[in-house]
Amino acid sequence: MLPSYQNHPSGGFKVVYEYANHLVLNGHTVTIVYLWTPQMLSSRRFHLELLSQLNRHRKQLVYRGGRPKVSWYGLHKDVTLVKATDLEARRIPDADAIFATAWQTASSVNECPREKGSKFYLVMDFPPWLGDKNEIEQTWRLPLKKICISSWLAELVARAGTPKEEVEAIPIAVDHDRFLLTNGILGRQKKVVMLYSSKTYKRSQMGLSVLSKCKDAVPSLEASLFGPLAQRPAAPPSWSEYYGSISDSELVNLYNEASIYLCSSAAEGFALPPAEAMACGCAVVTTDCGGNRDYAVHETTALVSDPDDFVSLVNNVLRLLSDEELRVKIANAGRDRIAEFTWDKSTRCLIEFINLHN
Repeated sequence: MLPSYQNHPSGGFKVVYEYANHLVLNGHTVTIVYLWTPQMLSSRRFHLELLSQLNRHRKQLVYRGGRPKVSWYGLHKDVTLVKATDLEARRIPDADAIFATAWQTASSVNECPREKGSKFYLVMDFPPWLGDKNEIEQTWRLPLKKICISSWLAELVARAGTPKEEVEAIPIAVDHDRFLLTNGILGRQKKVVMLYSSKTYKRSQMGLSVLSKCKDAVPSLEASLFGPLAQRPAAPPSWSEYYGSISDSELVNLYNEASIYLCSSAAEGFALPPAEAMACGCAVVTTDCGGNRDYAVHETTALVSDPDDFVSLVNNVLRLLSDEELRVKIANAGRDRIAEFTWDKSTRCLIEFINLHN
């Protein structure tokens, strides 16, 4: 179950779609339900977020007849998509397992009758940026078996009072058939690539400030920015290129042209863009935003700073711009590390966890 329907790129939706595709390829029948219930709307914070989404994407959040369309992602043709405004049995198929995929749908899954399947919770949200702390932690304590997309999230869930036997860390992965090396790591131009988003926890304005400081020190520096068009910076630096919402193939080209990927987030459930950039040969400079700890090890696979240490973030970018040997070493080690994170492996672990608790 996903909270609401949208037809534009979203990290959480992408994770659900990746799992759906791989479960189908493993012989399972998968239905994705976009759930929009009065209980979800009773949350003031979710209501405000939903109104904001409606204002930005009026044509995309519509609960009418017909099969939902997902044009930005290649969903397997055998994945069934349903939009539901309630938990009527006719709308939600009987199953072996049913998953909440956000705090807004956790209570609804918890209330489902037994024939809808054993109850699970794919934990991707984190307080306070993706919901009220108390509301999110209350959903973590529901009697649902939790699968967290990173070790950091699993630690948060356990600290909130969830029994350890109900929590499993299964880090998500990178699609290595899409995100791969097409340009040699050695000798890349001095170019930094960065996701730009207006979401507070992404701290993209700080990222732009980091790039400006680095530009002062390295005049030849270039930057490539991508992200939701509706959230583009008011005035991107004149020495940067802003690409907006782009396809995966275009994103792979950006990653392979760049020597460094910059992540300035305060927190991330897993942080897919720097992981995908690693797979494409970028050396990653990042904040310690929690969800990247599974693959970003300071001085080994990435250069990592405290989330509030602006100076350190600047210095780490400059280190890689001035030390080609270090950049290549970090890029190669990062690529080797992220190669261990595959959707086949994550899906196998997911299926084992489902079977264990069915």
